[in-house]
Amino acid sequence: MGENQRIRLTKTLLKDALVRLLNEQNIYSISIRELCDTAEINRSTFYKYYGSQFDLLKEMEDDLIETVTDSIAKYPSRPERSFYETCKCIDDNYELVRILFNNNVDPMFPEKIFALPCIQDTISQYIGESASQAEREYQFHFLAYGMYQVIKVWINKENRESPQDIVDLIMQQILAY
Repeated sequence: MGENQRIRLTKTLLKDALVRLLNEQNIYSISIRELCDTAEINRSTFYKYYGSQFDLLKEMEDDLIETVTDSIAKYPSRPERSFYETCKCIDDNYELVRILFNNNVDPMFPEKIFALPCIQDTISQYIGESASQAEREYQFHFLAYGMYQVIKVWINKENRESPQDIVDLIMQQILAY
């Protein structure tokens, strides 16, 4: 049990160090030595768990996607609550999300988020069923990427609104649609 806790601590130190470094520079400029120095761990320890800084980033993205998926899964028939849980997750992981959403690291990350079946199902609840398949697809992208842009603006603000305020704004826009 102690080793598992030690592993989690080591990985947390590495993830925190990567976020700190990504705030200052591009991932391609970050060396393993610099990452390990920032995390205050040995390089051999890093290589025990990861092959590169990109592997660490992928694990961080996967963890975030899993957290979003799990939080939405709690409220499958309550889209407003699902949106709130997503915004709360974003708020809780603010630094990482800000880096990922600003395309500093993985320009495909927003696509990965909006490709999640739970996100698609939640958004699809607001699309008219009488629309053709093509219309439904356009409506989905309009709503999904509109929400993405609202969230991107939100996470880049200095004095950000609460997750509930953002959900209220998104819901106003969706219901007006």
